[in-house]
Amino acid sequence: MPNCKRCSTGFEIVDSDREFYDRIGPVVAGKKFSVPEPTLCPDCRRQRRLSWRNERVLFQRDCDLCKQKTFSMYSEKADFPVYCIKCWWSDQWDPTFFGQDYDTSRSFFEQFQELRKRVPRMALMQSQNENSEYTNCVSHLKDCYLLFSSDFNRDCFYGVWIEKSKDCIDNILIDSCQLTYESIFAQNIYNSQFILFSNQCSDSAFLLDCRNCSNCFMSYGLRNKKFHIANKEYSEKEYFQKLKEFPMSSYSNLQKAKAHFFENVLNASNPHMRKRGTIIDSSGDFLTNAQNCIECYDLTEAKDCKYVMGGFEIKDAYDCCYVSGELGYENCECVPMPFNSISCSGSYAGSDLYYSDICMNNCKNLFGCVGLKHAEYMILNKKYSPDEYEKQVAQIIEVMQKAGEWGDFFPAKLSPFTYNTTEAQENYPLTKEECLARGYHWQAKDQREYQPQSYDIPDDIEDVPDEITKKILACVDCGKNYKVIAQELKLYRNAGLPVPRKCFECRHGDRMKLKNPRILYDRKCDKCSVDIKTTYSKERPEKIYCEPCYQESLS
Repeated sequence: MPNCKRCSTGFEIVDSDREFYDRIGPVVAGKKFSVPEPTLCPDCRRQRRLSWRNERVLFQRDCDLCKQKTFSMYSEKADFPVYCIKCWWSDQWDPTFFGQDYDTSRSFFEQFQELRKRVPRMALMQSQNENSEYTNCVSHLKDCYLLFSSDFNRDCFYGVWIEKSKDCIDNILIDSCQLTYESIFAQNIYNSQFILFSNQCSDSAFLLDCRNCSNCFMSYGLRNKKFHIANKEYSEKEYFQKLKEFPMSSYSNLQKAKAHFFENVLNASNPHMRKRGTIIDSSGDFLTNAQNCIECYDLTEAKDCKYVMGGFEIKDAYDCCYVSGELGYENCECVPMPFNSISCSGSYAGSDLYYSDICMNNCKNLFGCVGLKHAEYMILNKKYSPDEYEKQVAQIIEVMQKAGEWGDFFPAKLSPFTYNTTEAQENYPLTKEECLARGYHWQAKDQREYQPQSYDIPDDIEDVPDEITKKILACVDCGKNYKVIAQELKLYRNAGLPVPRKCFECRHGDRMKLKNPRILYDRKCDKCSVDIKTTYSKERPEKIYCEPCYQESLS
């Protein structure tokens, strides 16, 4: 068992891993270049990839081409050009203009970094949206705000991984929901709040792992139930009468209800894995219809994957984050992932891409390229004939092999993002001093975003005036300023919910705490003692059951 060269943790490499590393390796100029066994553990590899993904931290800056104001995932202090979406996709510039020759005497990553800093980057990852400018990694949105990694939504605000939903606020990993608030890993939810790991529920609040329920409150593990409070059944009249004891329009009362839910309901028995659909020979958490997916998280419709975090309709992938598609290794933010690709970032569709960044629209046979569209047989943005391309690529890989670079994802210190604005910071937090010691970059706070709040928010939503949309509010946790938009206020009023006292990032952080860290532990079922793999460590107080025991506990 090798030890990680960064953190010294031991990790396992099995024969099936070696078979994949051989299969993903390209044949170039008649020679097979297998990917070597990794020298970093799965966690350190994931941290490195996530350091190349800024999902939620946005800035206002000027486009470096048209000079108009735009929102961007890059600050105005970035040391490379940034174009607004319209300019980046325009024909006003040519990425091949920045092409350069490969120098065998220098590190490939050093030469790639020189190219990466010269080629304009797209301010945001957006496609086919309407009135949804303040979003990122999204498509097909209408009238949405602060939505990220989401598709096909309307009138949704403050969420991550929201799919095919409408009129929803403050959610993570929800699908086909409407009028849903503060929910996680939920599907087909209507007019409900604080719904965790549940499906097909309506007109409810504070539910954990419930299925096909309506008019239920503060309950867990229910199946096909109505009019339940704290897992006790009431008549319809009794239910609505008792529900009056839990007014949620008051911020102070809502905080008490949340505390009760977290202290009592969340300490109920839990399954070793949160899942939906059919799960076969898989481990991890938040899986939907997965087969042979090992140590994977947040996957939907996946097969034959390992160490993948965030993906849908994915097959034959190792060590990837936020991808779809087939046959990829060490890729990040590739939707769809280029077929047969290694170490790509933000590159969509195409095939046979290696070490390429933001290359779009069915590119093929690229190595070390940045910002290309409909391109093929290019190295460091320079065009070659097919034969010369293969000859050059073979030479580059041989040099990378000697340097120990071949097969590794781009180093975190080469990332276009400051570390603390990336998902690496969310999953693997570092201090400023730790970041700088590793050669990473750090984003300083903008003091303009931390002005004192001069407005007292009424406790009850019924007392909140329209003027609140013009007020500057300050988060009670971090002090950062935030605002309430008019569409958001309307949804709070309709749902009878108070205005939040925290900024979006702190609310998101609270929700993320309800998801376990993406680490698998070996432990035993608390009922039958069978061995299980779970994201619940042995030190956790909850009772964790294997699947049969958990289902039995619900009956």
